[in-house]
Amino acid sequence: MLYHFGLLIIQISLFLRFFGKERWTNIVFWLIFPLSLVLYFMGLSADILNMSDFLFFVSRDFLTISLSAALLFVAIRFGQFILPAFLFLAIGTIALHYYLPGKLTFQSLQLEDTAEIIMLVKKDIFQPTEILKIKSVINMSNAFYPERYNLTNLDDYLKLDVNVNTYSDWNNLLSHLRKVQGVIHIEPNSVYFLNLPGNKWPEGPDLKPPITNDPLSGNQWALNKLNIVGLNDVLSKNTWTKRKKGLLAILDTGIDKNHEDLFGHFTSISSGADMDPKGHGTHCAGIASAVTGNNLGIASLNTTEDFFNITSIRVLNAAGYGTKETIVDGIIEAVDKGATVISLSLGGPGNPFHQRIYKKAVAYAASKGCIVVVAAGNSNRNAKEFSPANVTGVIAVSAVDENLAKASFSNKVSEIKMAVSAPGVNILSTLPHNQYGVLSGTSMATPYVASLIAIMKSVHPTLSAREVFLILSNTGLDTQNTLQTGKFIQPNRALENILKIKD
Repeated sequence: MLYHFGLLIIQISLFLRFFGKERWTNIVFWLIFPLSLVLYFMGLSADILNMSDFLFFVSRDFLTISLSAALLFVAIRFGQFILPAFLFLAIGTIALHYYLPGKLTFQSLQLEDTAEIIMLVKKDIFQPTEILKIKSVINMSNAFYPERYNLTNLDDYLKLDVNVNTYSDWNNLLSHLRKVQGVIHIEPNSVYFLNLPGNKWPEGPDLKPPITNDPLSGNQWALNKLNIVGLNDVLSKNTWTKRKKGLLAILDTGIDKNHEDLFGHFTSISSGADMDPKGHGTHCAGIASAVTGNNLGIASLNTTEDFFNITSIRVLNAAGYGTKETIVDGIIEAVDKGATVISLSLGGPGNPFHQRIYKKAVAYAASKGCIVVVAAGNSNRNAKEFSPANVTGVIAVSAVDENLAKASFSNKVSEIKMAVSAPGVNILSTLPHNQYGVLSGTSMATPYVASLIAIMKSVHPTLSAREVFLILSNTGLDTQNTLQTGKFIQPNRALENILKIKD
């Protein structure tokens, strides 16, 4: 309603601006035009669930408004084309009102079939029977079960299974839900799919001289760019003291815990995630913590068993499919089971206006000293349009190639508050059943950063996400596109910086 009303007032103000000759009409124009813009954007934000769709409708509407204004100006200036101006204005206005934004955005919105809505309620005044009276509501249940419920209100979220087929049904449902006493916030339970750039899977790597005694390490260009030799020098210093062994939780499709190059660094906390039917989680795990120096496969930044182990929680199924609910539930489980760092090589388009659940989950992690690291996305767009990369409190990771240029697919992180870059093109890592293969994506860059942060947290457990980001940024290298990628991490320099920090 606000969307339509705002558009109508914008058109009325244009009439006053170009046809009103009295002084008062000009004053009224400048009073109501800003108000009409506020109403327009408030209404559009309420209807639109996807940021890219939001930008599309703003561009469409203001193009139409600009053409209307131009015709009105010509009509009044030259005393001609008055009828065409009025016709265009009338047709344009009717078209903008007829093609409601929600009609299109609802069709493109992907929601979980059995839990389309996640809703925050104030339980002491909430009346669940009022929700169940709504015709389109099929079922209602608790969404999350955090063990440390006193640190968060995530236990106050409910999930709803609803039956809606059109935008009108969806809009009516949201309207009814908002009227129920105790309902504080409503979010769509968005669906995510793995989106990896096209990649050639070689039958076997073209062997190069190994960097470590791991035979395939010569094909890991990333380890040279990350200066693994320099990192080992820092970690071997006599002044170095290890204070707490960390746990890096990879939330993905699972991890093949029996892989020859992983089991020595693996800790099981969720038995259902100890296998990987997709392979994506296992690939991320090898990047983060393949056993280094075991004369097998590849190497990683986790060169000893003293700093951290990896673990797995499955938030994506065998098809690479997950939802906002499964991801948040995975974050909660990881925190409750002692993770010090969480690595999320996943995400998708997400309106910043509908990220309260993610923010709560990240804040829950931070309350227990756990840092969340997230892939920026692989669409060569603004990462601010993708979640959970756009969530306050996470460290987002873009991908660069061997020349430290932004990977062609990598989202841009210039509008993300905490973002860095890491290798993400042609990355060799582990695959299920003792296999190895090459993949590309910000998914591959993310575990490099998560691995380094896990080492940093091991030797300085009280570091916050903000402190870690500042260290990574201040010690990182410029890339060919630093504004779009963030600084390229340098593990040895980051660890040297931590040595200087006083407790």
